[in-house]
Amino acid sequence: MFQKLHMKIDNRQIIETVGLSAVVLSLLFVALEIRQSNRIAVVNAEYELRNNFSSINEAILTQPDLADFLLKISIEGEVLEGADAIRARMWTSRLMNIWLAAALAYENGFATQATYDNIFDNIRFGMNRASPEMRVIWRESVASFPSLSDTSVFRHITEMLDQAESAGQRDG
Repeated sequence: MFQKLHMKIDNRQIIETVGLSAVVLSLLFVALEIRQSNRIAVVNAEYELRNNFSSINEAILTQPDLADFLLKISIEGEVLEGADAIRARMWTSRLMNIWLAAALAYENGFATQATYDNIFDNIRFGMNRASPEMRVIWRESVASFPSLSDTSVFRHITEMLDQAESAGQRDG
C-alpha cells in the first residue's frame, strides 16, 4: 500500500513538473515572439523614416524647380513672397513632421539612437543653411504649434536658429 501511495505521489510530481516546465517554455516562447515583433517594428519605423528623407531627395533630383527653390531659401537677401513664401512654409512643415515622427518613434523605442542623432544633424544642417528670411519663416512655423514647443525637435530648431542668428550678427 505504501508503495502505491509513493507511486501516486511520484506520478503527480512528474505531471506537475512537466506542466510547470510547459508553462515556463510557453512564457519564454512568448517573450521571444514579443522581442522579434519589437525588432520588426523598429526596422519598419526606421525604413519609413528613411523613406521620408529618400522621397525628398528623389524630388530634389527629379524636379529642378525644387532644387532651385531650396537654393533660393539659402541665399541671403532673397525675398520670399507669394508662391515661394507658401512653398517655404510647406517645406518647414514637411521637415518638422518628419523630425517629430522620428523623435516620437525614438522616444517610444521604435527608432535607433543613430536615427535620433541624425534628426538633430539634419536640423543643424538646415538651420545653418537657412537665409535670414527663411529663419523668420522657421520661427513662424515653430510658433504656429505652441503645444509642441517642449519637444526636443522644436527646442533644437529654436536653439539652431538662435545660434545661426548670433553668428550672423557677429559676422555682419
